[in-house]
Amino acid sequence: MREESWTGRRGAHLTLRAAQADDGMAVRELVACLSKESRYFRFLTGGPIANDSMDGMVTPGPGGVALVVTAPRDDGEGLAVVANGQYVVIDDHTAEFAVVVSDAWQGQGVGRRLIARLLQLARAAGLKVMRGDVLSENRRMLAILRDCGFSCRRNPDDSFLHEATLALAGAVAPAGGMTADWFGAR
Repeated sequence: MREESWTGRRGAHLTLRAAQADDGMAVRELVACLSKESRYFRFLTGGPIANDSMDGMVTPGPGGVALVVTAPRDDGEGLAVVANGQYVVIDDHTAEFAVVVSDAWQGQGVGRRLIARLLQLARAAGLKVMRGDVLSENRRMLAILRDCGFSCRRNPDDSFLHEATLALAGAVAPAGGMTADWFGAR
């Protein structure tokens, strides 16, 4: 996967790239700095996150993909991971995805960009379906997923969750396209 760089809405230089093993500590820092609401929306808990879950954010297993978005730290000392997205392959044709964006970077198109790249990589891998579970109260994420073409319905087994599903074969980008201009890239 090639790196993708762009200038964010606040003028910061952002880079989306494949996660590497040495990103583990930076991803843990991302999670540690999440608000309770963001942690709850992503992990379905406001408490500690299991080590296996944290490790999967960087190394998702056979056939899976993990991505990070980096930006300069506020103190100017290096880069911070400000978002993470990954999918795991749950059967021969289905990928289950998850995305988290730091509170400071939410609402700036970072999550959409991660989702678009995950979809692109899943299609290239020959997968047929992308799916994920989203808390029913996470209205912003449900709106983003619907805009990206996902079908979202209440989980029949758990009323607190919505199932988001997208058939990858023949799926198109959201209205307006997912071009570099759509994201404000330069």
